[in-house]
Amino acid sequence: MNRKDQLNDIFIADSATYAHLRALDPEIPDHVWGIIVRYRPYVSPVQWEAVREFTIENAVRMQPRTFDATRRLMSMSARFAAWVWTTTGTQLTVERVYTQNNVSRYLHACLPKHSESHRWGFVRQIGTVADTLAGTDINRLPAPNLPGRRPFTVSDAATMHSWAASLTTDLKRRNAWALLGLAGGAGLRADEIIDTRISDIEVVDGRVFVNVPGKRARRVPVMHLWNRTLMRSVQGRTNPDDYVFHGYRWDEYRPRVIQTFLTEHPAKVRATVSRLRSSWIVTQIDNGLPLPVLLAIAGFASADSLNKHLVHAKPANMNAYVGLIIGEEVAR
Repeated sequence: MNRKDQLNDIFIADSATYAHLRALDPEIPDHVWGIIVRYRPYVSPVQWEAVREFTIENAVRMQPRTFDATRRLMSMSARFAAWVWTTTGTQLTVERVYTQNNVSRYLHACLPKHSESHRWGFVRQIGTVADTLAGTDINRLPAPNLPGRRPFTVSDAATMHSWAASLTTDLKRRNAWALLGLAGGAGLRADEIIDTRISDIEVVDGRVFVNVPGKRARRVPVMHLWNRTLMRSVQGRTNPDDYVFHGYRWDEYRPRVIQTFLTEHPAKVRATVSRLRSSWIVTQIDNGLPLPVLLAIAGFASADSLNKHLVHAKPANMNAYVGLIIGEEVAR
């Protein structure tokens, strides 16, 4: 029997053992259950045996639905529960394990040298479990100052154009052009790029627009720097229902196909979706786009989302706005 068959047998056996826990959430997707029951933390076998059922039960009751959310939940809660059980020997209930005292001690004992972002994310995750399952109020850490990535320069854009054109097949080039055009030209997020179809791209009076699908649906004009790039990705394609970006969509995390594509096709300047989008946002700020318009086309719910991008915006010359500030009439 090969290793794959052995692992499959173990999964089947574990699924049967913990079937009563899966029943706590009858609608849990198969891929989420697979992540939960297959998970093995970096703790001793004795520790994991002691806290495994407790950890699985809590994970199911939290009802995660994506790969990332499930994996994060399991990794943080399993190690935390193992540490609490080992150091305190307390009864494994959410009320006894997920306490402010245990969280504070864990931060001091296990995460003193971890980044501010990691510590903040840990407390946020554990605090959510405590709130949801035990009604316990865990004090959150202040959100870390995480400025957006430095915007791409015009030179970077030229390098990315060259990278896309150098790819070896038409399909690869189309995917690269789609990423650059949608993220760099219209500020789409990865999950929005994945759902964009050819019919969502329109040309009106020589201007290119993207009708962004999803829960943040909106209509975005594409920047001139990238509009021809985007149009190359759909040139000659006649089925309006085709996705602009080709690739297999994993149910647990559909945008993973973009990350895989960028990893498999490295470049001198890596065209990440998040940095392309951040560059697009900073450009709109530098252009003086009115705040309500920027929030609308970026799909932001509040102006707070702009904070990490403002640090990269060009300093404004206040003298140019004195008339507006004091209320002088503006010629129209």
